[in-house]
Amino acid sequence: MISRRSTFRTRTGAGLIAMSAAAALALTACTPGDSAGSTASDTLTMQLDGPVTSYDPALGASFQDVVVMWSMYDTLVALDADGTVVPGLATDWDVTADSGLFTIRDGVTCSDGEELTGEVVANSLNRFFAPETAAPFLSNVIGAGNTATATADGQTVTIQLDAPFSGLLSGLTVGYTGIVCSAGTDDPSALTTGSNGTGGFVADSQIAGASYTFTRRDDYEWGPEFAGVPTEGARPATLVMEVVEDENTRANLQTTGDMQIAAYTTDAWERAAGQADWTKTVSNQSDTFLMFNHTEGHPTADPAVRRAIAQALDISRLNDVQSYGAGELITNLGDPTYECYDESLADLYPAYDPDAASKVLEGLSLAVNGTTLLAGGDGNAYVQSALQEAGADVSFQNLNNQQWVSGLFTPLNDWDVTILVFANTSSNLLSGANFFTGSVPPNGQNLSAVSNPEADAALAVARATTGGESCAAMAQYQQLLLENMDVLPLATAPATVVFAPGVTAMVSKGFVRAGTIRIAD
Repeated sequence: MISRRSTFRTRTGAGLIAMSAAAALALTACTPGDSAGSTASDTLTMQLDGPVTSYDPALGASFQDVVVMWSMYDTLVALDADGTVVPGLATDWDVTADSGLFTIRDGVTCSDGEELTGEVVANSLNRFFAPETAAPFLSNVIGAGNTATATADGQTVTIQLDAPFSGLLSGLTVGYTGIVCSAGTDDPSALTTGSNGTGGFVADSQIAGASYTFTRRDDYEWGPEFAGVPTEGARPATLVMEVVEDENTRANLQTTGDMQIAAYTTDAWERAAGQADWTKTVSNQSDTFLMFNHTEGHPTADPAVRRAIAQALDISRLNDVQSYGAGELITNLGDPTYECYDESLADLYPAYDPDAASKVLEGLSLAVNGTTLLAGGDGNAYVQSALQEAGADVSFQNLNNQQWVSGLFTPLNDWDVTILVFANTSSNLLSGANFFTGSVPPNGQNLSAVSNPEADAALAVARATTGGESCAAMAQYQQLLLENMDVLPLATAPATVVFAPGVTAMVSKGFVRAGTIRIAD
């Protein structure tokens, strides 16, 4: 049982696709030279990595989606910068592998004035759980193929799972589980461009694909109980999230004073942070994996081809390219801070051997694509180059994040190799596993159509148990994936978040939480 009153520190959870990676948030507003005290009514502009899919939290699927969700919607619990689960809309909880009991905070209101009750919370969760909603990240919260029901009794909410899933609590920290109030659950179509939640900001207007404007809620006196949340200064009255995909452009905007917060995965941050009194925070944001399309008819359906592709890549070189060497090499479906990380899996990792790779790949046609979110897609280009050097005939596409995510979640099957960039915002190996098991999109998250029944059986044990038994099963699951070369873990991808003088905010997993932004008076 996981209790709010225990000393439980989670390293488990759900996340988002990059499929989300360095969702750099950039903030523009009054420049440092503006008069003191004016910031309480100023407009600030936060940069997004790409266009927003929807304001409906249940339908989000990318970095930029979760950023806007966290601004408008609160979750039951949240994940602090150190991996601790902290109170959000729930003040207390008791969670087991198959159920959770949550006490809802008193005094919370929705953006339309409705009181937040247990019934409102249960209705929102049941909509998220419903198969017809088709929430892309449902399996990260309740487990693949599982079902769940929420019921209310006054200010308490009970979530009952049909089958055990040990990642429930951490799954509920993700922005896609943001609680939607009654007007939104009654008319979900209104959530496409509007909002109805308990968050610190309310949807105002948008220029689709370019900028998104939000208005501050002056009565917002709650929010996740993060450690070290800024308390000095004012929150912006108007928040504009503007799409700025190029990191050099972000740095240019910061050096001219037109952007106060930006996150980077390249070394472009150095120009911004080098200015007097600017500050930075480095926070691990994404885990990256090489995915192979296992769909019948693709060359990568052959495990020998998958292993040869892995042998063709110098992973250290790839890390240097995709994060300027800031990342940490990994051999699990997450980084070493996650619970159940198993160092022994490194023994199964294929050695760099381009000569052996070329014996299999010579003359083979392969389609490589990826998101430009990390280092402008330079890591994807390295994969293309390495496979060409091994003799493969490679077609290549660098896609913006929205295009790439859309292609993964629709049955296009027009790729063989891609780098999955996954912002595992609640640090759970189980969440990474969801991409390599179960149904393929649109009915599931098995993006590369992996079929490994023996591994799936081990994963089922890991999901249904806790502690050492769960960790042992998780290690077995990953071992079976690596032996079949179903996926190749690569490296972490940190974000460097740069703040202008007088601007502060809480950063968790590389993301600035909009509700915590403060500008000094």
